Amino acid sequence: MSDLLSDLDGVSVIIDDVIIYGESMEEHDRRLKTVMDRLVNNGVKLNLDKCEYRKDKIEYFGHVISSAGIQPSSERIRAIQQLKPPTNVAELRRIIGMITYLGRFVPDLSTVLAPLNSLLKSDSAWTWDKPQEKAFALIKRLVTQAPVLAYYDAKRPTIVSADASSFGIGAALYQTVDGEMQPIAYASRSLSEAEKKYAQIEKECLAAVWACERFDRYITGLPSFRLITDHKPLVPLINTQDLNRTPLRCQRLLMRFLRFNAVAEYQPGKQLVVPDTLSRSPLTESESNTSEDVETYIDSVLDTKPMSDRRFDEIRTQTNSDPVLKSILNYVKYGWPSKESAIYPGVKPYFSSRNELSVNDDILFYRDRIIIPEAMRSEILETIHSGHLGFNKCLERAKLSVWWPGVTRDIENCVKDCEFCNIHRPKQHSEPLKPTALPQRPWQRVGADLFELQGKQFLVDCDYFSRFIEIAYLESITSETVIGKLKNIFARWGVPDEFVSDNGGQFASEAFRKFAATYGFYQIFSSPHYPQANGAAESAVKIAKRILKQVDVFLALMAYGSTPIQATGASPAQLLMGRRMRTTTPMLPEKLMPEWPDLQKVQKKDCEYKQKMCHNFNVSHGAKSLPPISVGDQVRLRTTGKLWTDTGTVRKAEPNRRSYIVETDHGYLRRNRKHILSNAGNSPENVQSMPDPDATPLPSAEISPSSEPVQPRESSPMTSDGNPPTAAVRTRSGRVVQRPKRFNDFEC
Repeated sequence: MSDLLSDLDGVSVIIDDVIIYGESMEEHDRRLKTVMDRLVNNGVKLNLDKCEYRKDKIEYFGHVISSAGIQPSSERIRAIQQLKPPTNVAELRRIIGMITYLGRFVPDLSTVLAPLNSLLKSDSAWTWDKPQEKAFALIKRLVTQAPVLAYYDAKRPTIVSADASSFGIGAALYQTVDGEMQPIAYASRSLSEAEKKYAQIEKECLAAVWACERFDRYITGLPSFRLITDHKPLVPLINTQDLNRTPLRCQRLLMRFLRFNAVAEYQPGKQLVVPDTLSRSPLTESESNTSEDVETYIDSVLDTKPMSDRRFDEIRTQTNSDPVLKSILNYVKYGWPSKESAIYPGVKPYFSSRNELSVNDDILFYRDRIIIPEAMRSEILETIHSGHLGFNKCLERAKLSVWWPGVTRDIENCVKDCEFCNIHRPKQHSEPLKPTALPQRPWQRVGADLFELQGKQFLVDCDYFSRFIEIAYLESITSETVIGKLKNIFARWGVPDEFVSDNGGQFASEAFRKFAATYGFYQIFSSPHYPQANGAAESAVKIAKRILKQVDVFLALMAYGSTPIQATGASPAQLLMGRRMRTTTPMLPEKLMPEWPDLQKVQKKDCEYKQKMCHNFNVSHGAKSLPPISVGDQVRLRTTGKLWTDTGTVRKAEPNRRSYIVETDHGYLRRNRKHILSNAGNSPENVQSMPDPDATPLPSAEISPSSEPVQPRESSPMTSDGNPPTAAVRTRSGRVVQRPKRFNDFEC
């Protein structure tokens, strides 16, 4: 009969029972005529007494089929109600078979079956007691209350709900009808002994895959359907299906899942009543659908792990010797406690990741990464950092294969403590420029520097306010010669309040200190190897070199002094002297009369110009601030060349000016923050701030990381030669270390 009628629409055949159905009477009659014609043409005769026509409710193979849906037939229900308690295992199996036939109608049937299922175990003695009697009576009552299952319609929104417990999995199929979820079918099964040892996330993944495969005839080919689970970590695994970041066993399961178009959603377990109940009291049937090609893929994943068999054996041995990992093995196999307080203290760092842990061949995995025992972590860290790669690359390397709680922190410390990496680290990025406000009056602050051109030495002196420069030829580069030239310049323009220079021996000598004290100006030293700290003088050097290359040097110098500066809109001469200079270029006499520019406009324009320069510099150099360093920190210095070879301790920190004094084996050095590398791998010393070894403020440049104008202050106690006290610098034997004179130019 099936071969004869199976190709006809609206016809269902089971052995010799035939159902003909249609959405309307016209469709039903048309299909009925087609069936009758087929039977007549093939000589098939029907028993009229067994035929029923145009019914809206019929009984068919133990089910009542109506317009409302499907439910158990009254005869089947009556047969179960009249059952007598079994007297042996064979009778119990037959009774459970009759009951499970109705499993799709009774969502909580498995709960009641649990006491009966326990008698089917081979090692269980036959004992029909109160729990079994109570369950048997409850089954009879539940069967009479079996709900009506709705018909499946592929056009309606479809929902699959799945859940797993420690010994079973349950599933339910729903469709949304008039805004309500109507049940289509229920299912559950027990877990095998091997499946009971799965991690919880693997059990939940198995439940989701099994539910979809159980209902595959309903959901295969759907554009999408909702898959509801009460296990939140499972949602991204299903939705992204990123096998590379998935535990190995879940990879196998998700490969079976690829043919379904599910959108996973999280729903708390208390709202997932039916699948949760089914999973906690499943049917005794268990199954395993792992195909050989999938197993081969999993084996290949294990084989391609970047470790030898010897290393795997070592990890396995150390894992079983590690008390923490041994406890985790048991938790993963047999289930985790619901509360963190109930677990072994050493396991607590793993508790938050418990749903992503799995076991394969007595090796623990976090997702697809091997969990390394504590005894092997130092060795693995050395392996990860064997190429002296930076932190980010080492971290990415670790993410490929290994994991343990705090692995990121351990890799960071490993890289920071690596001596080779610290010495050969690249230079630090530039920090954002900080423009210094224009001085309030001319010659308030001047900057000076020495330079060489065509084998000759020159001194350049620049006014920070007007940008007016003076150039002096130096017969020698001694302090006395430089002092003489500066006296000549000061005689014309007066003594400045502040004098900014580098740490050259001419400016750091005792003779120059006495000169500064006699003339009453404050010395400001810029950080060594950081010329930006004296930006005005450095710019003046470039201008001076260009002027000295001209045929008529004096005419070129006059042209510079009389030409308006872009930053201020006025010429250096006008800002310094309050009048324009008469040059070889014709000019009306009235324009040569004394006239001060509007200082407010000058300051505003200067500020806007510097802010624009800072913005351009910061963007082009990708500038960003470096974290400040505290007193007592162990640091490295980039003094010469490209290596961070020197180490020391921060003794004084002025983070607002990005300048620090560091005590090294060579003495006290002042360095800009850019040339100081925080050695975060070492703990800061508990030291107190020391007085500034210089009797001068820290450097502040026209446009430099020095932010605020330096105010005059009293000098700190110094030794007779102007060096910082060295009594505190001693060897282990107690001998006082005297700093060699050749290092005097290092004080800054």
